[in-house]
Amino acid sequence: MANYPLFVSHSWLPDDGTDRLYSLLENYRIRHVPDFTYQLFSVSKDDPVQHLPSKKALAVAIEEKMRQCTCLLILTGVFEEYKRWIDLEMDIAKKLKKPVILVEAAAKKHTSGKEKRAAKKIVKWDAKELGEAIEQVK
Repeated sequence: MANYPLFVSHSWLPDDGTDRLYSLLENYRIRHVPDFTYQLFSVSKDDPVQHLPSKKALAVAIEEKMRQCTCLLILTGVFEEYKRWIDLEMDIAKKLKKPVILVEAAAKKHTSGKEKRAAKKIVKWDAKELGEAIEQVK
């Protein structure tokens, strides 16, 4: 049985799509690979990391959480106003040699070029496609 610790990018806003992402992961486990287990890591809305005094302190805190993860999952086209935060997470993933999986919103035009270049895999909102991408990038 493989366990996949996953870092979910910028996952604390209401209705940000993360609940749907979690449902996709659970659907993959139930319908396709019963021994697929995962742990989710992120910076939640209640995490003190959000209130650190500098970008460097924030980067160190994110890096500590991401270090234990298999990959970085980014929901594309959802957080344009948080581009700098997501760019920081992608830079940390690159530094740690963690693959990036983009879960693409319906409108591809909202996926930045930097996100596309960083991605090891780009998937649709599909449980099987997402689960297989996670298993392949490990």
